[in-house]
Amino acid sequence: MFEHAFHQRLPLLLKGPTGCGKTRFVSHMAAKLGRPLFTISCHDDLTSADLTGRYLLQGGETRWVDGPLTRAVREGGICYLDEVVEARKDVTVVLHPLTDDRRLLPLERTGELLEAPDDFMLVVSYNPGYQHILKSLKPSTRQRFLAMSFDFPPPKVERDIVARESGLPGDQCAALVNLAASLRAMKGRI
Repeated sequence: MFEHAFHQRLPLLLKGPTGCGKTRFVSHMAAKLGRPLFTISCHDDLTSADLTGRYLLQGGETRWVDGPLTRAVREGGICYLDEVVEARKDVTVVLHPLTDDRRLLPLERTGELLEAPDDFMLVVSYNPGYQHILKSLKPSTRQRFLAMSFDFPPPKVERDIVARESGLPGDQCAALVNLAASLRAMKGRI
């Protein structure tokens, strides 16, 4: 589905619990497609200027410096906003013209209107069960994306992943996976 979305120039929304592999998946797909990846970890203090860019003083001169979203649009690549609902509302508003048929990024501060090239893709992720009720993705934003749901793999597959990634013996990996499953089952009880 990711490759289809990329070739069709569709924005993609990955939803699933923390730690299930959303970020790793995006990194893998960027490598597989041979596209640069621009990753932004969203948080309460992230502003639209952090994404698009700002004027900075450099060597006694004021110069425009592109943010990661602008660089991804200019260069073509995959821009990944991890946990997008953690960002301020002005951030999601900047994304709207990029996520519809216009595929435009207006840079008000420079007066530019950038058209996203065919090899640009916007991917956002969020954990629908983690955020507080006041922090959810607005329907006007969510409806602009093709959604993919993620979850944790079955225990045997997760053990194989942990073994491959850590180099630990299988019995230790099984114990870690069992512990993780127990902790996940406690969600909401603490």
